[in-house]
Amino acid sequence: MENSADVLSPLAGLKVFELGIAIAAPNCGQKLASYGADVFKLESLGNLDVVRLLGSAWAKDDPELSQILSDTSPYVPEMNAGKYSVGIDLKNEKGLKIALRLLAHCDVFLSNVSAAAVVRLGLDYEAVKQINPNIIYTQLPGFGSDPELPYYRSLAWGPNQSPLVGLDSLTGFAEDPPAGVATTAPPDYMSSLHALVATLAGLEHRDTTGKGVHVDLSQFEATVSLLGPFLLDLEVNEHEQDRIGNASIWGAPQGVYPSCEPERWIAITADDADSWKILKELASPWLDSDLFHTERDRLENAQVLDQTLSDWTSSFSSDDLTVRLQVAGVAAHIVATNEDILNDGHVIDRGFYKMAPSTRLGRDLFSGSAIRLSDAPSRFRNAAPALGEDTREVLDKFIGMEREEFEELLAAGIIFEMTEPESTHKRPWDDWIHILIPGFEDARDLR
Repeated sequence: MENSADVLSPLAGLKVFELGIAIAAPNCGQKLASYGADVFKLESLGNLDVVRLLGSAWAKDDPELSQILSDTSPYVPEMNAGKYSVGIDLKNEKGLKIALRLLAHCDVFLSNVSAAAVVRLGLDYEAVKQINPNIIYTQLPGFGSDPELPYYRSLAWGPNQSPLVGLDSLTGFAEDPPAGVATTAPPDYMSSLHALVATLAGLEHRDTTGKGVHVDLSQFEATVSLLGPFLLDLEVNEHEQDRIGNASIWGAPQGVYPSCEPERWIAITADDADSWKILKELASPWLDSDLFHTERDRLENAQVLDQTLSDWTSSFSSDDLTVRLQVAGVAAHIVATNEDILNDGHVIDRGFYKMAPSTRLGRDLFSGSAIRLSDAPSRFRNAAPALGEDTREVLDKFIGMEREEFEELLAAGIIFEMTEPESTHKRPWDDWIHILIPGFEDARDLR
C-alpha cells in the first residue's frame, strides 16, 4: 500500500542542506524528500523564496492573514512537500556558523543560488568541504561555478534560459516572432532532473571511493542539451531548423486541428501509409486529392493538407472525433486544458495528486512524482512546512543546540520560527480534495 509506514524509504537517513529558490534546486530537493531524505530548506525573512512571495488570491486581501500569506501559496507544497523549513539569517556571522554546524551533519549541499552569492555567503565548496570533506556539493547556478568563465557573474532565471540557448527560436510559427514558454519554465525542470541524477551519482561515487565530490551543473548547459539533434543537424548538414509550429519535419499530417467547439482542438498524427489510409477513408472525400497521394506529396503540401483537414475536423466535437480516430487506429487526442488534466482518469487512478498534513492549512494538495519504485513508494512527512516551522526541531535534533542558546539567537533575530502558529486556516477548495484523491477524506490517511 502506498505510503505504508512499514516500507523503508530508499533515501532514509540521507540529510540534505538546501539553499534553493523557485524551482530548479527546490524541485530536486522535493524529489529527494519524497523518498525519505531529510531535506532542510534554509529560509530567510529578508529574502523570501519567490514561491512564497506569490501568496494565494483568497488570502491576499485579508489584512489578518498578511503575516502568514507566504504559507498560503500553492507553489510552496509543489516545491517543498516533505521538507523541513529552517529559519536562519545566513548573512549574520553567527547565523553562518549555525548553518555550518548543520552542514557538518549533512550528506548533500544543494543550491541554485548564483555562484557569486554562495561565495559571498561563505558557503562555497571549499568552505563547506573544510567542515565536511565527504559532502556531495550539488551546485546548479545559471552558468556554472567557475569564476574564469565569461557568464559567471550573470544572473539567470528559468524562463530566460530558453531564449539564451535558442530554444525559443524554434518555438512558434514561421510567420510569427519566436514564442517562448516562460510560463512553465522547462529549463528549471530540466536542470532539476539533471541535479537529481548528479546528486545520486555523487552519492554512489562517495560509496565507492569514500570521498565527497563537487557537482558543478550549469543550467545553461542543461537547457542546451535539449537542442542536441538540431545542433548536430547544423554541424553535419549545415541545416538550421526554422519554426514550424505544430508540424513535423518527418511527415504529414501532423498538427492541431479545430473542432466545432470554441477553443477545443484535436491533435492528429497520420504520417505513415497505414494511418493515412485510415484517415483518408474516414475523411473522404475531403482528402481525395492528388496533392496528397504519396508521403512526400503530403509533406510538400502540408499547409494545404492542414487547411483541408481543419475544414473536416471543424464539423465534429473534440471528444467525438478523438474517439472515432482512436478506435479506427489513428493517433489522436484532444488538446487537453488544465481542467482536462485535473479530471483525467489516468492521472487520478495513478494517484498523481498527493495530500499530506499541513500545520498551517490542516492538509494540503500537491503534485506527486512520475518516478515510481515498486517496493518503495513516495511518502511525505508534510504537505509543506510553514516558514521557519522546523527551526527548533532541526537545531535541537540534528546539531544538539541547547535551549538557552536557541532562545538567545531567536531574541537576536539570527534565527526565527513559524509566525502565528495558532493561526490555522483551510483552503477554499479543501472540501473538494476527495474529487482528486478518491477515498481519502482525512490527511491522516496519507501519513
